[in-house]
Amino acid sequence: MSRGFENKKIILHQGVYKRPVSVGDAIFMITGMSIGAGMLGIPYVVAQVGLKIGIVYILVLGLVMLCLNLMLGDIAVRTNEPLQIPGLVGRYLGKGPKYIINILVVFGSYSTLLAYISGEGQALTALFGGSPVVWSLVFWTIGSAIVWRGLQTIKSVEKVLSLIVMSIVIGVSFYILRDFDMTAWAYTDVSKIFLPYGVILFALNATPAIIEAHALLPKDQKSFKRALIIGSLIPMTIYIIFAIAVVGATGLQTTEVATIGLGEKFGKGILVLSNIFAVLAMSAGFIGSGIALKQNFVWDNKIPKIIAEFLVISVPIFLFLLGLRHFIVILSVAGGLVIGVEAVFLVLTCWQARRKGYVNASEYGLHHFWLLAIPVFLIFSWVTVQSMLNFVK
Repeated sequence: MSRGFENKKIILHQGVYKRPVSVGDAIFMITGMSIGAGMLGIPYVVAQVGLKIGIVYILVLGLVMLCLNLMLGDIAVRTNEPLQIPGLVGRYLGKGPKYIINILVVFGSYSTLLAYISGEGQALTALFGGSPVVWSLVFWTIGSAIVWRGLQTIKSVEKVLSLIVMSIVIGVSFYILRDFDMTAWAYTDVSKIFLPYGVILFALNATPAIIEAHALLPKDQKSFKRALIIGSLIPMTIYIIFAIAVVGATGLQTTEVATIGLGEKFGKGILVLSNIFAVLAMSAGFIGSGIALKQNFVWDNKIPKIIAEFLVISVPIFLFLLGLRHFIVILSVAGGLVIGVEAVFLVLTCWQARRKGYVNASEYGLHHFWLLAIPVFLIFSWVTVQSMLNFVK
């Protein structure tokens, strides 16, 4: 190893030498993975069922996802190999579950990329006019070129971008709260009670970032756990504020991509600002998700790099051109079905990791495991069944 590497604290992670990140960087890695296309769909589904039900959904699922994230963190701490979720499941549950999770991760990644392509087309059309399909193709071309070249966002840039996005969301939310209509608070529709969970789960999911955060916070279990908790709670808080503000202002007129409806109601200033946020958030999400999927193909599945890159950029646009462009449906399937099944396997993996893991996790300190595991397992089992039933319909 060269003298430059000897004099610096570095980590060999997935074949690349990287510097360890700070707790703040790890927090923004997790929040940055969460805050994206999913958040833009939350106000629509909350508007359909009503604010009171929607806020309860975000709170309950947010806390459940926090419990799941803590269990995933416990698995990562107890395993001294830099494995992604399929690898961790395979390590403790065997090859069969690993193959199932691998398929789900790939399916979920493609759904995520497809959601970003569809959502970006709508956001860019709101900003510049023209055809959403054309703008989606323009966005896909630029985003795919970055994924193909493998230009990963520098962690400090991710932190700045996350701060910008969160600042815009909070600023816009408090601005439009002045137009809050109390009738929106009174409205409820229990006939659509199952509509929000897939979209909200999609928006709260940050599991790939948790694995990455652990890899880049070596031998610091307490800091990793602190970053995980804070990084999980920030998106939940922002989603509640954003949902209350948007639904309170636009009610049942809330659009599937929330920022589009805000522009129609509040004029050009809010239109430009809110859709700039949408474009930034979804662009970062597309690039991050695309590179993560490419790494999954190359490192976990041993697919040649050029074939992996082709698969990552070609499949989502092929599906888009086939007509799979319904933003909320994509988020619901990716959230309810994929994350639900993945969560059930992660609970079982954590149980086995606590029995067979070969790294001491006393500093991480996940106490009362079964008090977390049982409700998480039951809730996600229910979510998975409901998602499958809705998918069959």
